[in-house]
Amino acid sequence: MPESESAFLALYYGHRTALFRFAWRLTGSTAAAEDITQECFLSLLQGRGFDADRGSPRAYLFGITRHLALKRLRVVDREVDEPEDAGSSAGQLDEVLSAERSEIVARAVSALPPLQREALILFEYEDLSLEEIAQATGIETGAVKARLHRARETMRRQLAPLMETRRCS
Repeated sequence: MPESESAFLALYYGHRTALFRFAWRLTGSTAAAEDITQECFLSLLQGRGFDADRGSPRAYLFGITRHLALKRLRVVDREVDEPEDAGSSAGQLDEVLSAERSEIVARAVSALPPLQREALILFEYEDLSLEEIAQATGIETGAVKARLHRARETMRRQLAPLMETRRCS
């Protein structure tokens, strides 16, 4: 296997799942996320401008995925997949409540403005550093911090009733 092919496969297998999750969280669609992930790696194969002096391959791939997802959101009406029924047991109230809270949090994340949502997803779910997010989005680290702060404040306000209910339980 040529060196370039093995390098591509290492990137693909090392990042495809995280890129898919990121695209899915931005678009809310499994089909769109699959397409975006595939398009990301196709653009990498076509040799579109990775420059090691400007950042890591990981940040570069998240940047491509971000660009493709935002482009899709502008062009196509948003597709929303219905979550599959988890099939919880009636006797497991804690499990049901936990799933309900997770759904509420997921809806709150989805309701964030797109730039705040992407910063929060990249930081909290995909474990990118502030610098990697700045590279992927093409903005300054300070702007990433500001977006994260605004996203967290919005989430805190939206989820405050949930936290109050939890304290009373």
